[in-house]
Amino acid sequence: MKQIPVWGRWLIAVTIVRAVFAALIPPTPEEAYHWDFARHLDWSYYDHPGMIAWSIALGRLFFGDTSFAIRFIPLLFAAGTTVILARLATKIYGEPAALWAVLFQTIQPITYMTAGSGFPDSPMLFFWAATMALVWEALDTGRGILWIPAGLTLGLGMISKYTIVFFGVSMVCYLLSSKRDRRWLATPWPYLSAILALVAFTPVTYWNAQHDWASIRFQGKSRFDSANEFLFTAALKYLGLQVAAVLPFTLHVAIAAIRRSPRSERPAERYFFWCFAPMFLFFFAVSWTMPTHVLWPLPCWLGITVMMSGAMAEWKSPNARRYGIGLAAVTAVLFLAVSVHAAFQIPKVPQLSPMHGWERVAAKAKALRDGLPEGSFYLGLGRKYFVASQLAFHLPAPFEVYGRTPLGESDQQFDFWTDVKALEGRDAAVLIEDFKGDDELEAKVRKCFRSVEPAEHLTVILRGGKPLRFALFRAHGYLPTPLPPPPAR
Repeated sequence: MKQIPVWGRWLIAVTIVRAVFAALIPPTPEEAYHWDFARHLDWSYYDHPGMIAWSIALGRLFFGDTSFAIRFIPLLFAAGTTVILARLATKIYGEPAALWAVLFQTIQPITYMTAGSGFPDSPMLFFWAATMALVWEALDTGRGILWIPAGLTLGLGMISKYTIVFFGVSMVCYLLSSKRDRRWLATPWPYLSAILALVAFTPVTYWNAQHDWASIRFQGKSRFDSANEFLFTAALKYLGLQVAAVLPFTLHVAIAAIRRSPRSERPAERYFFWCFAPMFLFFFAVSWTMPTHVLWPLPCWLGITVMMSGAMAEWKSPNARRYGIGLAAVTAVLFLAVSVHAAFQIPKVPQLSPMHGWERVAAKAKALRDGLPEGSFYLGLGRKYFVASQLAFHLPAPFEVYGRTPLGESDQQFDFWTDVKALEGRDAAVLIEDFKGDDELEAKVRKCFRSVEPAEHLTVILRGGKPLRFALFRAHGYLPTPLPPPPAR
């Protein structure tokens, strides 16, 4: 039996650590929201395509309604992404580059936190890496048939997260700029690949066609409606967050790789440059006029990670090994500390996300609902979908918890799960988070029910973090309040 290479052993160790903490750390609000997707299985969703929901649903078959179930399939995607990068680095730079590729991919803070979590970025990163590797194999070997599986993986990436469409832009830019590979534009293979990707995207197209193109409009026009103000600090924040989230320990290696890639004698490095540049520069340009999310350009770093591994593998110095060992040791300690804090809340250290204390909140809400007539429902109100999602997961009661939609306010995917006519006349256990704007929510609740009475105030004290405070109400006789019509287009 062939011995597992060093890079494989490192990846196995990282995956085991991730799996342990995946079971110990409560779900973030976003993960609880995506778990709710999995309990309302559909072809697609308002916020994202369906891949993350289907992945969580598969995890539930094995592990039930648990944190580990949410993260099980994403953990496999994360490991698969790293394996693809290691094999790609080996093919281009030789076996020593594989260990560097695995090391660089697994020590990126934002990748460590999200690629093995219940986020759509996990499958999207895997399918971006797979498509990138397959297309390169086609270009390098001249085997046109490889464009077909590349089209399939691109399509699967498109039903994971919309931003993978930038890979198509990258390929057009690369082929147009490459004297060696421009010939592929005169063959049917890239176009067949694109058609196959669109076929794989059909579930999202179908869902949007059934729902007035809600998701496409949200991710397109609605996202950029706020792009009407020059924000110099937001552009700096974009660059700063990319460095802090992806390259806090390896910025100098990334800069060196990016600088040499556009004019590199290696076609692979020019290819990786174009896998990086369109997406990164687009969101940099956008950041001047609107806030951007740190996760949006994450996949463009995959090709740069492979180039960084090649640069380190070719660094003929005894310092290279010491640098790698030091890098692995420092990041292992930091990530272990962050994971322990996320799981157990280290005293006097603020919480990373509102993940803890929801069991008590859910128990109080259930006790309140149990005192109401049969058929009563829950309203979880607060910032975005956070309260409703966490409440639904920890009860668990995904079909009995609603967000702001019954109040006549749009609440993302909850709009599609809420039939206000079916709730008419029913009572509700109302939970309102203490935050700026909670007074307005209470006033809206009173308008949407025949009567509302305070129940109690709940404070969940967390070690080292801000307390979670809620006001609970008994609301009687819901009055259907439909959403306002969308603005004319």
